[in-house]
Amino acid sequence: PPPTTTTTTPASAPTGGSCSGVAAWSSAIAYTGGQEVTYNGELWQAKWWTEADVPGGAAGSWTLIGKC
Repeated sequence: PPPTTTTTTPASAPTGGSCSGVAAWSSAIAYTGGQEVTYNGELWQAKWWTEADVPGGAAGSWTLIGKC
């Protein structure tokens, strides 16, 4: 039989659920570039190695991905 292609649609809605399984940001954890965290109901991604830099803070270590 010919190969079948299965397409899945994420269950997350634009207003919520996109942060499912993503850990909350912690000042005690060192993050490396590309790691994602949640903070104040938003999803953030580290630009580079960072520790104790608040997402959205002056250090600029995080990129806002969007609302959870």
